Amino acid sequence: MNKKVKNVLFVCFGNTARSPAAEGIAKALKRDKYSEELANVNFDSAGFFNVYKTAQPATIEYLKKNWNIDFSDFKGKIMDEDLLKKQDLILVMQPRHLKRLKRKFKNLKEVQKKAHILLEYAQVPGDPDIEDPVNLNEKEYEEIIKTVENGVIESIKKIIKINKDLT
Repeated sequence: MNKKVKNVLFVCFGNTARSPAAEGIAKALKRDKYSEELANVNFDSAGFFNVYKTAQPATIEYLKKNWNIDFSDFKGKIMDEDLLKKQDLILVMQPRHLKRLKRKFKNLKEVQKKAHILLEYAQVPGDPDIEDPVNLNEKEYEEIIKTVENGVIESIKKIIKINKDLT
């Protein structure tokens, strides 16, 4: 990447669990730990479709309990060409999301270059596939959101380094 990262979009299938969690965690990190380093970086999330219109209650609870961020007014959104064009970095939760994104928006050449799987971008070892936690039990749900959290934390460090190196 040869330009600063200013707009980051987290993507999951329905924009109700994983991508809102990623957005919330990134915003909390910006607020609490990296306010100076991320001053000019914006975080957002979207999905391929949105059934529930809001974040899952377990995601809202996790963000409140672990990150002191209120996402109770979160409104899910469906990605479109305009939203994707504004992004410098697009981080998806599963390899199949990346394939689907690149296929659905094949006419947007820049999307082909700036879309990555979250855990691969973050260089987190192991399986890059973060499964959808909806309808899982509380413990399984929380484990998945912790995986998202780890990916976001490592991605933020990488974004900060990229932006610093380009200063």
